[in-house]
Amino acid sequence: MKNLLLKLWKDEEGAEVVEWALVVGLVVIGAIAGYSLLGTTVESAVNQVATSLSNAIS
Repeated sequence: MKNLLLKLWKDEEGAEVVEWALVVGLVVIGAIAGYSLLGTTVESAVNQVATSLSNAIS
């Protein structure tokens, strides 16, 4: 029983999964924040380019 508990104590595989989950969570939060802050600016720029292309074709 003692050996099993020592083996579980030294096993860090679960800790790696938790670390990766935290990294992915932070990336997602950053992406959402970036989109929230820049979303309207990017949308405006895309609409302006689309309007310019539409006017150039006409």
